[in-house]
Amino acid sequence: MKFPAIRRMVFLVVSATIGSCPTASSSPRSPGPGFLLDGISNVATSASNFLTGVVQRQKELLHHVTDTATDYVSNAVEKPRNLLMNTAIMTTNYIDSAASIGLDFKLRRLLEKFRSRMPYGFPELDVPVLEPLQLHEIYVETHNPEIGDLNIFVDNVTISGLSTFVVDRARLSLLGPTIAVNLTIPTVIVDGYYNISGILGDTFELHGSGPFAATARDFKVFFMTVLGYSRGMYLKSFDLDFSIRDVKIRMANFMGNSKYSSVMNEVFQELTPQGIEIIKPEILPDIQDFIAARVNDTIYHLTMRDVLTFLIGENEIRNNPHLLQP
Repeated sequence: MKFPAIRRMVFLVVSATIGSCPTASSSPRSPGPGFLLDGISNVATSASNFLTGVVQRQKELLHHVTDTATDYVSNAVEKPRNLLMNTAIMTTNYIDSAASIGLDFKLRRLLEKFRSRMPYGFPELDVPVLEPLQLHEIYVETHNPEIGDLNIFVDNVTISGLSTFVVDRARLSLLGPTIAVNLTIPTVIVDGYYNISGILGDTFELHGSGPFAATARDFKVFFMTVLGYSRGMYLKSFDLDFSIRDVKIRMANFMGNSKYSSVMNEVFQELTPQGIEIIKPEILPDIQDFIAARVNDTIYHLTMRDVLTFLIGENEIRNNPHLLQP
């Protein structure tokens, strides 16, 4: 079944990596697996051979795709960075440094409490267990002009390591209130079942199904939100960005041949971070809309006092009664 774009992209690491590797097929449009393997005699032992012949040309093809999208990707990455810098300036101007340090500490403490609850979920808010996170029947259909047309299905997915996040930066402004956070998850481990079909770059046919396992390192997340009140709490705005330093993945029966699968796993493992950057601008709006909708469903019945008590405590509210005014 098809899922909303945001839910299926929760598993972006896997979907992007599964669908970002060039390959050959036995169709008339491209050379078959045998042709590729004939040009790579010592894949397991020689990196130089791995980078020769058809595989090298395939890598150059995707690198070319990445190069042509450099400006596209740079703009997508630079916007959240500028947004974070503007947020820092805004919170510095709105609250004095002493108060800012105190509020930031309270926000960090709140995030630490959230992390400790992730293995148990938040049943009072209808939030399931988040460590490990279980996902089922995720269908991704991609028609990206830079990547190609791909159909990806993953099921029985387990994501571990989310609760190991480190708070790199946490800013809380009482105006809004406004929250800006940078997190780093050192290692995320994913496993499950996959099925993939489609054409990469209008040239290479992809196919395969079976179990997979992936490890993503230095998964960084930035988000900023401004809260509002109108007959209930809601998110006035919500901005999100993320990046992954590298991904290692193994997909059984990828392209239907174990040796060929090993070669293609190595190729796409190197190119996955660039592939994610290429498709990220088109999927971020759906992710943001989905998260904002879920949060709004959870907090709409709360009052401004409820939220501020949760964020900063009752004593701070007594010292700033004007904050309770809509």
